[in-house]
Amino acid sequence: MTPPDTKSRMPEPEPNGFFKTLNAMGYMSAKPDIFSQAFVDFARKAPGPCLDVGAAYGVASLAALRNGASVIANDLDERHLEILRDRAPAEHRDRLTLLPGDFPDKIDFPQGSLGAVLICRVMHFFDGPKIERAAEKVRGWLAPGGKLFVVSETPFLGTTRSFFPTYLERVKAGHPWPGLVENVAVHDPKRADILPPLMHFLDEPTLRRVFTKAGFVIERLEMFARPDYAPDIQLDGRESIGLIASKR
Repeated sequence: MTPPDTKSRMPEPEPNGFFKTLNAMGYMSAKPDIFSQAFVDFARKAPGPCLDVGAAYGVASLAALRNGASVIANDLDERHLEILRDRAPAEHRDRLTLLPGDFPDKIDFPQGSLGAVLICRVMHFFDGPKIERAAEKVRGWLAPGGKLFVVSETPFLGTTRSFFPTYLERVKAGHPWPGLVENVAVHDPKRADILPPLMHFLDEPTLRRVFTKAGFVIERLEMFARPDYAPDIQLDGRESIGLIASKR
């Protein structure tokens, strides 16, 4: 881990309370959204430890720890996990495991060893095959009765208006990944420096197809409003999509 004299620090919040990541992979929200909160609520009774993918500075991990869960916090950037560890109250740290690495390809777990998995605002950085690999791997990692929680961005953002015609044409043509954008700077130049080039705006049919094919039982799948987003990103109450799926 980083020596104390060069310790990374959590950025100051944006006006809407979000925090920039240190590796230009978007932002961490100030508090759990409704699907992340469902993960937090389930985590303490999950049939095994809980994995928080793309944990950043720990908005969901810390809430789950406070709720009594054992949490494995994963992130691409080890600096985020160092900050998360330092933010965790000392009395909860024995239930916190830090796991840096690229999900799903560079981390692994024994089959049936996890009780719950949260993938919050991460899959919209994946291409289609990586989303499919993630679904298959997570189902294998989960114990029977375990649950998966996913939150991603949809095509219905104020900053993607210019992409709407392309998205709708792809849907009409039966494109398997209608929300894939390979140069996000075209649609959101204001945030190009804090986002990777590839963005994958996900919709209900795409997530239903992927996770049903992987063998999950989908319990809840819906778009929801993000009043906490910056005004130019908000659109009509369909900005994010959430999924809860179980392994039977």
